[in-house]
Amino acid sequence: MAANKFWNKKELSSLEQQVGLALTQIEGTIAEAKNLRLSSVVDFTAKINAKKQVYLVFIPYPCLSIYNKISQKLLPELEKRVKATILVAAKRTIESKWVKKHRSQTRPNSRTLTTVYDALLEDLISPSVILGRRTRVRVDGTKFYRIFLDESDQKELEARLESIKDVYKVLTTRDLEFEFRRDDTFYQKKGAKKVAKK
Repeated sequence: MAANKFWNKKELSSLEQQVGLALTQIEGTIAEAKNLRLSSVVDFTAKINAKKQVYLVFIPYPCLSIYNKISQKLLPELEKRVKATILVAAKRTIESKWVKKHRSQTRPNSRTLTTVYDALLEDLISPSVILGRRTRVRVDGTKFYRIFLDESDQKELEARLESIKDVYKVLTTRDLEFEFRRDDTFYQKKGAKKVAKK
């Protein structure tokens, strides 16, 4: 049953079986989860010295739109069943600037390192939205990135922010600092249904 939830993967680790089983159980309550597939599950608890279990779930890029629609309902349910902090990110490819099969070949912007790193952060804080990013340099010359998040998501995100920061540092070597602020401009949350205009 758990193997059905993984994309082109037959041999599963015990952790992947656990997450796959939890996802199949959730399908009963969230119908849209039936079309969601996983690529792999990585345990980051030891890598970031976390007190609570932290699992990073990679999903295939074509499944990202499905995940964004149901992330608000799916994440709390998955965390309840697995009893760990679950972070989800799409599997993306970074292409080298120099490796070309033909000299006229150009690299798509979506495969550049900067774009992949920025998109990874957006995945990790989903279903919340990034309001702004600033690059700051400390006195000793080291860089860090200040990320502004919406005040209304503070309750949902606050418990997960340390895990997000540490996992992102391991994956990208970038330092992050998060700040919450009020956003007066209107935007729609990922997965929210569009309201028809009268």
